[in-house]
Amino acid sequence: MVLALVAGILGVAAGPSAAAQKSCVTRMKDDFGKVKTYNWCNIKKVKYVGLQTGKNYISIVQGRGPMTLTLTATETVSNTKSSSIDVSAGAVSAAVGFDVTRSRTKSMAGSWVVPKGKFGTLKAYPVYKAYSFKAYSKVDGKYVGKGVARKAIGYRYAHSAR
Repeated sequence: MVLALVAGILGVAAGPSAAAQKSCVTRMKDDFGKVKTYNWCNIKKVKYVGLQTGKNYISIVQGRGPMTLTLTATETVSNTKSSSIDVSAGAVSAAVGFDVTRSRTKSMAGSWVVPKGKFGTLKAYPVYKAYSFKAYSKVDGKYVGKGVARKAIGYRYAHSAR
């Protein structure tokens, strides 16, 4: 069983090209039905790329002026990872220094004065510290893909009036 498993994995990993494989992870069931995950890539060249704002707002308040919009809430925001290949969260977490699957609950408060006669909107967006990384095959050392890991650190507020 073990020899067949190793031979099968090496056959897949040593195929035509590691880049064509698009996966650094193999998941297989053992004799007891438990899923085992095997990581076939090293995560290297981790680089801080700056702050990034999430695309979707997580909280919103609206109202007609003159008034002060106040946004006070406690929200749960998750760290994230995205990549051009299937790579394990554990391998990325170890390389970037934080758990990419962890969620954080944070409190926020912000306010904005809506001008007289205008309808105002105040939105809160999550802010992340972003780190790029590259994945290399453990079998032949070749580059197989890249990705970004994001750590939730706070919020950014955006306001508008019409």
